Amino acid sequence: MMKITTAAVLYVIAGVVSGAPSASPVLSAVSDTARFSWEIPQGGLGSDVSFYTVSPAGVPVFVVTAAGASVVFGNYSGRLVYQGNIAARNVTFTLSNIQTSDAGTYTCGDGVPGTVIQNCGQKLVVLGKPTTPGRPVSTTPVYNQQVTLTCSSTSTTVPVDHGLTLTYTWRRDSTDITVTSPGSPYTFTVSSRDSHNYRCRARESQGPESEWSQGYNMEPQYGPYQISLTPSTSSYTVTEHNALPSITCSALCRPGCTYRWLHNGTVFSSGATLSLGQADRSKTGSYRCQPSNTHGSSDSVTVSVDVQYAATVRMFTVNSLGGSVTVNESNPVTLKCQVDSNPRSVIRLLNGTEELTRADNTLTAEYRLASADCRQRGNYSCTATNNIGTPVSQRVVLLVKCSPRLDETVPQQLKYATRLGGNVNVSVSILAYPLPTFTWSRTTSIRQDLTGSSSPVSDISVTARLHLTNLQQQDFGDYSLTVNNGESSSLTYTVSIVSEGPPEIPTQLRDLDNATTSSVWLSWLPGFNGGHPQRFLLEHLKFATRTWTVYKTYADTGKMMVVEVTGLTPGDIHIFRLHSRNDYVDSSRYVFLETRTAGGMCHSSGITNGLI
Repeated sequence: MMKITTAAVLYVIAGVVSGAPSASPVLSAVSDTARFSWEIPQGGLGSDVSFYTVSPAGVPVFVVTAAGASVVFGNYSGRLVYQGNIAARNVTFTLSNIQTSDAGTYTCGDGVPGTVIQNCGQKLVVLGKPTTPGRPVSTTPVYNQQVTLTCSSTSTTVPVDHGLTLTYTWRRDSTDITVTSPGSPYTFTVSSRDSHNYRCRARESQGPESEWSQGYNMEPQYGPYQISLTPSTSSYTVTEHNALPSITCSALCRPGCTYRWLHNGTVFSSGATLSLGQADRSKTGSYRCQPSNTHGSSDSVTVSVDVQYAATVRMFTVNSLGGSVTVNESNPVTLKCQVDSNPRSVIRLLNGTEELTRADNTLTAEYRLASADCRQRGNYSCTATNNIGTPVSQRVVLLVKCSPRLDETVPQQLKYATRLGGNVNVSVSILAYPLPTFTWSRTTSIRQDLTGSSSPVSDISVTARLHLTNLQQQDFGDYSLTVNNGESSSLTYTVSIVSEGPPEIPTQLRDLDNATTSSVWLSWLPGFNGGHPQRFLLEHLKFATRTWTVYKTYADTGKMMVVEVTGLTPGDIHIFRLHSRNDYVDSSRYVFLETRTAGGMCHSSGITNGLI
C-alpha cells in the first residue's frame, strides 16, 4: 500500500495542481500557528480511499489513508498535526511556526493520478508588516474648511493576491486620533489656526502595524483676524494745517495680507500704513483698515479723524441775493447766513452795530423782517466765530424804496414867523429813497427867488431849504413844497410865513394814568412858538386859598413834553393849567387838566380850554 501511495505522491508532484479554495483564507503572522479547516465537496473523493493535501508550490503536505491515518511530508513534518475525519470529508489540521514560504493556496486531490478536487482547499495568508508610510500629503488646509490628508504604504503580506486592505491610523502631535473611517484619505474640518504635526501608520487586519511615518507639519491658511493699529488710538482731533500721525494696521493672516484704507467708504490708499500728512478739512471722516488675502477680508477697525478749522462765511444773502439788494417798502425781507466751520460757530446778524439775532453751535442763521421799512436800509453783516482763528464777517447792503414823507427824527417846522423886512430860512427834512427832487411854488406872484436848495442828511434823508429876504407884506402867507422821487405820486407840503407874535396854546394836555400817591405824570404837545423860543408855565390850583401857584417852567424841546409833578397829597383831586410864553407875550389862553393822585376811592380827569 505504501508503494501505491508513493507512486501517487510522485505523480502529484509531477502533475498540475489546480482547484479553488472552499473555505475562507487562514490569516497568520510569521512564527504563529495556523489552523486549516475545510470540507471535501460531496463526491469529490470518487472511489479512492486516500486523500492528499498539496502545498501552493505543488509539494505534497500530507496524505490520509482510507483508515484515517495521516502521513506528513518534507519540512511540514513536525509542524503539522492532522485533526480531520475523512469519513466526514472534513480536513482539519494545524501548522505551526508559520513562514512566509508557507503562504498560498492549499489544494486537495484523490488517489487517481493527476486529479485535483475542485473547490477543495484553503488559502494561507501570512501577514507582513506594511512598509513605513511616506510623509502624509494634504490638500491646501484652510481654517474652518475641510482638508484631506493622504497616507500611503505598501503591503508585505503574501501571497500578493491576499485581498486584504491596508488601513491607517493617525496621530496629531502626540495624541492618537479616533476616526470613523480608518482608511486613507483622512478628511476633517480644520478647527484651529495653529500648526499641528500629523503622522500615520498602516496595518492589514490583525497583522503587525507599520512604523509611524515622518511628520507632516500642517499650517492652516486663514483670512485676517485680530486686526490692530499702531498707535492704538482710534480717534484724532487736530486743527487744520497741523500734522496727523502715520497709523499702521496689522492683522494675523496666512498667507500674508495686503492692506488698503477706505475713507468714508471710498478707497483712500494702499498699504498697511495710513499717512495723512498735514491735516486739511477734506481729511475729516472715518478711515477703515481693510486687510485681505485669498481667504477673505475684514474692515472692523476704524480710525476717526476730526479736522477742525476756522469759520468762513459761505453765503450771506437778502432774499437769496447777495451784494446790494433793493426791495420795496412793506415787502418781507429774509436775511440768511451760511457758514462753514468745524466745530460749529456762533453766528450773529447785525444791522450796523445792532445785533438782530444770534445763533450758537450752528452753521446757519436767519432773520426775517415781516415788512421792510425805509429806515431799515443799511449795511447788514454776518459774523461767525468758533474760537479757531479770528472772527469772520460778510456784508450785504439792503436798499428799501420808499415814497417821500417828513423825517420824524428831525424836529419839523412848517410855520415860520418874522417881522416886516426880515429874513427867513425855511428847512424841511424829507425821508425817501431814492432821494427826491424839490419844487417851491406860490399861487400869488412875489418878488422872492423860489429856486431853493437841498442837501442830503443820509442816504434816505434830505433837507430842502428856501431863503427869503426882506419880506414885505405880500411875501407873508403859504408856500408849497412839492416832493417827488418817482415811487408814488408827488407830495405837497404847505409852509406858512407869518408875522411874529404870541405863541399858540399847547394842545393835548393829559395825564398818563400812572399816578402815585404823591405824583402824577402829564404830557402835552407844543404849539407854534410865534417866531421866538417859547417856555411853558405849569400852574397848580390851591384849593385852600383858591389861588394858582406856578409849579415849574419848561423850555420848549420842539417835541411832545412829558413831565412828572411831585409833592402832591394822596387821593386828592388836583387841577392844573398850562400856557406858553415867548419874548413877546404869553399865549392868549390856558389849557386845563383835572386829575387825582393814588389812594382815593375814584379817579377822573378832564381837559378844559378857555379864557381867564
